[in-house]
Amino acid sequence: MSDFGHSVAFGTEEELRTLLRRQEVTGRLGLAALIGTEPGRLLAQAAEEVAAALQVEYSEVLELLPDGDRLLLRAGVGWKEGYVGSAVVGSGLESQAGYTLISRGPVIVDNLRIERRFEGPPLLREHGVKGGITVAIRVGGRPYGVLGAHTSREHAFGEDEASFLREVADVLGAAIERKREETDTRSLLGERTRWAVEAERRFAFLSEANARLSASTDPRTVLAAAVRLAVPTLADWCSVDVVEEATATVTRLAVARSGALPSGEPLREISGRYQLSPDASHGTPQVWKTGRPELLPEVDEKTLVEFADQIETLERPASYLCVPLRVGGRTLGAIGFVSFGLGRCYGEEDLRLAEGLAHCTALALDNARHREGEAQLMRKLVELAGEKQEIRAVRSPDVPELTARQAEVLRLLGEGKGVGEIRKELFLSEATVRNHIRALLTALGAHSQLEAVAIARKKGLLSN
Repeated sequence: MSDFGHSVAFGTEEELRTLLRRQEVTGRLGLAALIGTEPGRLLAQAAEEVAAALQVEYSEVLELLPDGDRLLLRAGVGWKEGYVGSAVVGSGLESQAGYTLISRGPVIVDNLRIERRFEGPPLLREHGVKGGITVAIRVGGRPYGVLGAHTSREHAFGEDEASFLREVADVLGAAIERKREETDTRSLLGERTRWAVEAERRFAFLSEANARLSASTDPRTVLAAAVRLAVPTLADWCSVDVVEEATATVTRLAVARSGALPSGEPLREISGRYQLSPDASHGTPQVWKTGRPELLPEVDEKTLVEFADQIETLERPASYLCVPLRVGGRTLGAIGFVSFGLGRCYGEEDLRLAEGLAHCTALALDNARHREGEAQLMRKLVELAGEKQEIRAVRSPDVPELTARQAEVLRLLGEGKGVGEIRKELFLSEATVRNHIRALLTALGAHSQLEAVAIARKKGLLSN
């Protein structure tokens, strides 16, 4: 048997024993769930079983708190005394746990010190963690938290460990969902549903953004995709600017707007570049100078005059957001978001979504920077200012918006696969798959799976 954290080359017999031990773990946890083990005890048992099965010093079950911004260490092995039940980590993209909630699969880290996708939270750094693997726990299709295993020694985690951790996470998700159905009161269920829906909206949006933006290292494609993602989900108008410090010039790189503005007026053309005003109190110049986001739930007349030259439309902005675009620790510019409708007033949840999109965009640009160098990247970005600026992003009003997971389930239904096959392919519990199908039926106005597939093909959500 190897020491904690050291990988060994198993022979066929040892590989089989390892597989059987892990199957026994999921079997014991499944049985504990079926007999109604209290959730806290079940989570603690899962943490102990995972640490032993993967031969790591640390394991964790993190629960997403109602505010959606933090994850509580509900259960774990190896952490300092008093941490379980009190320690929290951020659910944003700066942490491995937060990144896991928007990823479509497990997140594997071999060396936390050189990890560029996110920062290592204090919880991991305090314990000298070098690497680990995390998977999302979902309850009723919504994010509940994260299951993880970590080590302070050299260890290369692989797909076998990822599959094992996903199976444990599915068992926990199904058990928690069953317990909630048995015990939640109507008022508590309503409150949990409210914040869970908000959390699902955020993580589904960021999951799609992360997948689409990370698929390319071409800055032009990345920026075009970023503004298309924002419109109309988050904004009626979105732009990306960079600031050339040497010349005090702001360069507009990409713009998207909804094609259904109320007045139907054309865009008011402005230059793709303008001089940076050191006295500007709003918009890209201010955000670039301070490095802090700007949130204006309502845009008054005075504010509109101060930054009207930054918004290419005759429509009066109702609400405004601007967040910094940081690449490699340096603030290159900002992404601006505008709402024209009185029904959309930006708040803290929208700010978190905007910052998440900026972070995903920065990750993709950072990949390009490492391939080409920072100076070359900046030159390429500035060259984009000469390109056509407007990108229309219009969604037909009768086409429902689906989460990334719902789209995956719909695709598999379109291929003729049943609940059992979908469960195995997506590593979900049967209850979770059925919840996704019910949500699809509601979104598509269908009464059966066959009708849902037919409607989806008609609306262009599935290929014929």
